[in-house]
Amino acid sequence: MKFLDPLNLLFQYLSFSAPRAYIDPNTGGMLFQILAVFLALFSGIIFFFSRQIKTLFARLRRKLRGDDAPLEPDQPSQSDSQSDGE
Repeated sequence: MKFLDPLNLLFQYLSFSAPRAYIDPNTGGMLFQILAVFLALFSGIIFFFSRQIKTLFARLRRKLRGDDAPLEPDQPSQSDSQSDGE
C-alpha cells in the first residue's frame, strides 16, 4: 500500500495541475508557418525521389522473400537473343 501512495500523489499532481504557460496567438501562427515549410520540404523530397524510394522498397522486399528475379523484366534473356539470331 505504501508503494501506491507516492504513485497516487503523482497522478493527482499531473492531472490537476494548472497550466504553466500559454502560446500567444501570434506565436502560434509563426510556429504554424515554420512547420508548413518543413512539411512542404519533406513532401517535395518524397515526390522528387519517389522512383528511387519505390526501387529501394522493391529490392528489400525481394531480398526478404529470397526472389532472384531480375529487376527489369523487359530485358531479353540470352536464350531469346540466341533464337533471334538463327
